[in-house]
Amino acid sequence: MAKDVTIADVAAEAGVSTKTVSNVINRTGRMSDETRRRVEKVIDKLGYRINRSAQALRSGYTKMIGLAVPGFVNPFFGLFCDSVAQYAKEKDYSVVISTYRDRPRGLEGLIDETYQVNADGWIFLTDRPLENRGAVLKQSYPVVLTGDFPAFDKADSVAMPDADGAEYAVQWLLDHGCKRVAFIGATPALFDETRLENSALDTILAKHEGNMSLRLRGYVRALRAAGIALDWDLIVPCDFMEREDGEKAMGRLLDRGVDVDGVFCANDILALGALSMLRLRQISVPEEVQVIGFDNTRESAHSTPPLTTIDPFVWQYAQMSVDCLIRRIEGDDSKPGLYTTGFRLIERGSTVLN
Repeated sequence: MAKDVTIADVAAEAGVSTKTVSNVINRTGRMSDETRRRVEKVIDKLGYRINRSAQALRSGYTKMIGLAVPGFVNPFFGLFCDSVAQYAKEKDYSVVISTYRDRPRGLEGLIDETYQVNADGWIFLTDRPLENRGAVLKQSYPVVLTGDFPAFDKADSVAMPDADGAEYAVQWLLDHGCKRVAFIGATPALFDETRLENSALDTILAKHEGNMSLRLRGYVRALRAAGIALDWDLIVPCDFMEREDGEKAMGRLLDRGVDVDGVFCANDILALGALSMLRLRQISVPEEVQVIGFDNTRESAHSTPPLTTIDPFVWQYAQMSVDCLIRRIEGDDSKPGLYTTGFRLIERGSTVLN
């Protein structure tokens, strides 16, 4: 059986001390760039692998982060996982990913498994409100919450600029020739396809959780800022944020004979469904109807036509989540905070290009 490569072997081959090799591995200490590169080349050449178990015994850390996501039906979840894993690697952490959508108690049903993994801390991505005022966030390991629902001051939370990004997208459509902008992706709990009283605007504008509600809030704010009265016929609810729901919602909008020349969808996957239905009905995009999504998922750049979308800086979302968690792992006991990413509009072929 081949002998395992040790730090001493790497040090001898590179002509440095074992302490220098340890500093290279842990990205600590001071040394020349040439020395660091030489040691890294020897590590690759000899195939040295860090003994995580021994490292954990010495430091008390496993250098592993847990990431809990609902599943991978929504392409955004996969994009987020990739971004977390990539950034964590830069910080010398590995990532283990678990899904919980099919568990009887959702995220709460995953907790026993998290203790078996023995990660230093966990990032929880939730697509629905937490029960019992976020009791699931109180664990013996550090937790960071992502997903646009409140953490009730029990953990750091990282959010997206849902309302601001949506408001910008709708204002952009209005500024680029659209007169009748629809919204696809309202939560059925707020809107049940009956004509709501205008007093419901106050309910929408007061929403502070859930990306569907917050993005509808941004839509309403944009109309109000432009002096346009809200037309409830232009708001279409969706049970789920999935592609076929976007197709059905766009179909219902067209079947009702609603005059529409712009559509803002609560996420990219709904927008891709809307584009499919418009293509099926032989309605040209963007000449007759302009469409904007939200999330800038990989698929958005390869649709027909390519989808204009709000990019909420998923890389920043991941970095904020990982940085928050590592700070807690390393002993930061300050009051939990809320962190929000920036955004930009990515113009593609589903809207009139400038």
